[in-house]
Order: sequence, then structure tokens, then C-alpha cells
Amino acid sequence: MKYGIIVDSGCDLRVLDNSTESDIYYKRIPLTLRVGEKEYIDDENLDIEEFMKDMKGYHGKTSSAAPAPQEWYDGFMMADEIFAIALTSELSGSYNSAMVAKKMANEKYPHKKIHVIDSKSAGPGLAMIAIKLKEILDSDVEFDKAVEMIEVYRDKTKLLFVLETLDNLMKNGRVSRIQGSMAGILGIKILCGASDHGTIDVLKKCRGKLSAYDNLIKEMGNKGYNSGKVIISHCFNNEKSDYIRSKIENIYRNASIEKISAGGLCSYYAEYGGVMVAFEG
Repeated sequence: MKYGIIVDSGCDLRVLDNSTESDIYYKRIPLTLRVGEKEYIDDENLDIEEFMKDMKGYHGKTSSAAPAPQEWYDGFMMADEIFAIALTSELSGSYNSAMVAKKMANEKYPHKKIHVIDSKSAGPGLAMIAIKLKEILDSDVEFDKAVEMIEVYRDKTKLLFVLETLDNLMKNGRVSRIQGSMAGILGIKILCGASDHGTIDVLKKCRGKLSAYDNLIKEMGNKGYNSGKVIISHCFNNEKSDYIRSKIENIYRNASIEKISAGGLCSYYAEYGGVMVAFEG
């Protein structure tokens, strides 16, 4: 195929609609999730509900691991011009692994065009970038122009999320123990966001059944949302993701909203009840 959009499984978009009709190869490179000695490959065969039950019942060490460079490399060989979208480099080694794979590919094929994007995001944030990239490539622009356009779009894509617990983020060093200890205490939910650098900002601790979700929608406006595309990803929380969707549609009449289920990696960190919202700022 002419184009390849290769993402890691930090992207919650399983299928890129009509990509084969557009001569675009789309592939998710799986991360590995570990619960004690047991390994789960975060691909289309992962039973996320079973994985979450196993993780909840296990009280030892759990972790995630980035794909090996060879896995990215194999994906890069599937199309003439490649765009790779990786989980934020501030929280995962996946971006660095993809950059090693790019070097490997260009040593063997010096003229092969490969661009690796540090999403500075996760889950639905990567999905937003992948969908926009398909639109750009469908418009038949030159490779270098597509690179410029998608980097600009990446910078205007924002991510907010509400979590019931920060346990796995805390245990794996993604947030501090002080920040992590706030969640789950006396009904407190934590509103977080991806910073411009791709780190996690703890924005607000919210008490009450709906306070965190209402504050998320308010924060969308603060970050420049004024209708446009939104992707909501959730970990077994249809109720609250539907609540967010309805509230956004009531406030922003021209909003275009898609709801998807979190993949394994995002379910691991968001945990039960986590809701992530990506949007155009």
C-alpha cells in the first residue's frame, strides 16, 4: 500500500474506517501488560474484562512494557510511506522504540519515508491523530506537507480524564504518591489532563457523583473547545461516558462525538470506571 498509519496499543482505535479503500495500511503494535508472572499481549485477542478481573484480584507487582523495535520495524515494511503514532514519550518507551525502528529501516532502505509522531497523549488522543491523518492523506498532499499538518494538529489536540483511582499510575511512577493517595478517599474523583509536554497534570479533586465530569466539560471550554471532534474512551463506564456526551451535545450543538471502549493499556492505567476525553482545542 502507499501509506501506512502504524500506532501502538496506547491508541484505543481498533479499526481505521475505510482505510483499505484509501490505500492506507493501519496497524496497532501491541504493548505487553504483566500481572505477576502472567503476560497479556494488548492486541485484538485480549479479553479486557478477564484481564481487569485478574488484575483487580492480584495484589503484587503489575506493569506495562513497550513494543520492541522489531515490532515497529515489521509494521514499517507494510507500506511505502509511513506515519507512526506513539504513546506519549513522557510515560512510555514506545516512542523511543519506534525511533530505533525508523533508524533500522532507513539504514536498510535509505529513501523510505518514515515519520514518528510523539502523540504527547494516550487512548482517544492517539485516535484523534490517526483519524485526522487519514483525512490528510486522503487529500493526496505530499509527505512533507502531511508531516507539517499532522504535527500542527497534534498540538491542538487535548486530553482530559476522570479516574476512580490512581493506583496503577502511582505504582508505576506516572504520578506522585501524594497525588495518587487523593483518589478514592471519601468519594473523591480526580480530574487529570495531558500537559503540552505529554505528562499527567492532576487538575482538580472533585467530590460528588457528577462533579468531576461537569468540571471536565468546563475544562474543555477553558482549553479552547468550541464544537468540533470529540472522542470519549471509557473502561466499563457507559453511564458516565454517555452523561459526558449528552452534556457536550447540549452545550455545543455542532459537536461531533464518538464513543469507544478503552484498550488494554488504557484500561490498565485508567482502571474500572475511568473515562478519557480527547478533543480539538
